[in-house]
Amino acid sequence: MRIIDKTPLVEEDGTISTINRIKGTLQYGFSWYPDLQAQQQAIAKLEKSLNKKFTLIRNVTLGKSKITVPLILIGPPGVQVIFVTHLEGTYRAKNDTWGPYTSGNFKEASINLLKRTAQLGKAVRVYLERDGFQLPDGVEPILLSTSPALHISSVRPMIRIVMSDAISYFVASLAQEPPMMSVEIVHEMADALVNPRLPKPPVQAKKEAPAQNTSSSDATDIEELDFAFEESAPTQKPRKVARRKPVKKAPQTYMGMTSKQLTIVGVMGLVLVFLLVLLILGVVLFV
Repeated sequence: MRIIDKTPLVEEDGTISTINRIKGTLQYGFSWYPDLQAQQQAIAKLEKSLNKKFTLIRNVTLGKSKITVPLILIGPPGVQVIFVTHLEGTYRAKNDTWGPYTSGNFKEASINLLKRTAQLGKAVRVYLERDGFQLPDGVEPILLSTSPALHISSVRPMIRIVMSDAISYFVASLAQEPPMMSVEIVHEMADALVNPRLPKPPVQAKKEAPAQNTSSSDATDIEELDFAFEESAPTQKPRKVARRKPVKKAPQTYMGMTSKQLTIVGVMGLVLVFLLVLLILGVVLFV
């Protein structure tokens, strides 16, 4: 697995000095360093089973926005945004609600990890689509836990949740999924996220410039997430297209049997009729 690490305040050997740890805690909050440690554990498990066709981007900031995404996994099966949590204890994830669940009492958490992960997935999807990529299956947001001490009671959560004991199964399923895009597209997506294109230079014009052809859903997404992405030259055609996952059509049946099965039954019937005719001729001739 190819890893592109954009984590700030990290030394070349991957360590974080005491001074940088203090700086990071003051700048990003008390959960910054524990989350980085949890990310390292998750990356180690992903790296064991995923080959070089997959690219993992760590803690990249999208364009000129202030949106930093913990992990973006891009591979032939598609794109996943993974939020790795270091939390421990018992939590409940029901639809879009999230919080600790102790002694039969539920309390809404101040930071809703379900909504935050979903918004990060939406941010990456909009960013890639604005850069000319088509994502028929979208971007899958995933909340992942590396701690066995965390138990999550899930009731139809709005996003996918992967517990520590299911990480190996999750990674194995990714490796076995059919490819939806080529390795070339994977690398181009990764490059678009890590090295955003330069903004389009301003053009002086007397007449009012025509509005870009942007769907209302994308415009709504951008307003909701308060994007500050670099404006790039509009593309009339998408740069690359990711295929939808193939759906096997159910075979057409007649009286509960497929055409192939009916053909076999018909041939067997003809053989049976032929044998009966021979039997009748034998009885008539020799009696």
